[in-house]
Amino acid sequence: MLFKRHIKKVASIFKHFLYLQKIKRHRKKYEKIIFNSPKVLVLMSGGIGNAVEATPLVQAIRIFWPQAYIAIYPPSGDLFEDWCIVDCIIKDTNELEGKDYDHVFVCSGKLPEDFCSKARNIHFVKCILWKWFLKPEREYYLDMLRRLGYKGFTPPLYVSISKPKISIPPASLRISIVPGGKLERKWMNKRWPYYSSLIEKLLENYPNSQICIIGSREDYLSKPLPVDSRIIDLRGKLTLRETAWVFKNSNLVIGNDCGPLHIADAAQAISLVIFGPTCELKNSPAHKAVPLYLNFSCRPCQYNLLMESCKHPRCIQEISVELVMEKVNLLKDLI
Repeated sequence: MLFKRHIKKVASIFKHFLYLQKIKRHRKKYEKIIFNSPKVLVLMSGGIGNAVEATPLVQAIRIFWPQAYIAIYPPSGDLFEDWCIVDCIIKDTNELEGKDYDHVFVCSGKLPEDFCSKARNIHFVKCILWKWFLKPEREYYLDMLRRLGYKGFTPPLYVSISKPKISIPPASLRISIVPGGKLERKWMNKRWPYYSSLIEKLLENYPNSQICIIGSREDYLSKPLPVDSRIIDLRGKLTLRETAWVFKNSNLVIGNDCGPLHIADAAQAISLVIFGPTCELKNSPAHKAVPLYLNFSCRPCQYNLLMESCKHPRCIQEISVELVMEKVNLLKDLI
């Protein structure tokens, strides 16, 4: 009996010792996390597509430094409102005055010169733009953190989603058309010119469909649209979060390579993305997107002067409405 009591006492002391060791290790781990909590700024104020492609980097920073203070400087709009991953969303360069960050990750956009002189560690994208070295844009951004020791996976894209304030009639088959692209000469050749004809074909082949046209007021069509109650022109009427909602609730999104198609990708929408002079490997959405392009030896010319000087961009102009409709018909089982 005395021997059993002695054994129990020794076991109790040993268990308590093990408990104290676990507490000690836990405390050290916690203190390591607390004191390894840098202030981080992610600059992503360039294009919408660049900002969306930078969201895996922001999430990876949170994984790598769980207690870090993370601020992002995105494009104007509500694309990342209420994002729980970040601590602060900067909306103007004036908000950077007097701020000090341990790490600044430059994905797109520009920082004020006086801010750059004070920042301790500024990380830039190292991008080899030869055809045989290209990879998805989000991977270039994530490489900045990999150089600091991150070894994890590539997180998914993210955008905030909010139901539009304006009324959009329900539809059993909703197809969103995105005739987007910047108006600068450099990017004009990205715009596919036959959306009006495509819309007519879609209404003809899918009479029960609803066609939503998405984009800004500057996103023009080559010819006037037919008067049809099945066409809903939402250009200039939606915020970025509301745009994501429409994409999320669309059966198919069709557009050329532009920022909103990356929003559609982050919203997990099935997309048909038309590529002309830009690279489908580097710029193509990742999840449920089907790229459509023609094989010309001169493309992609995104990384040389030909993109700006080309007056007859066959790579985009020779993608016919019929070819697009062939792809749509192949996707019909999904939509």
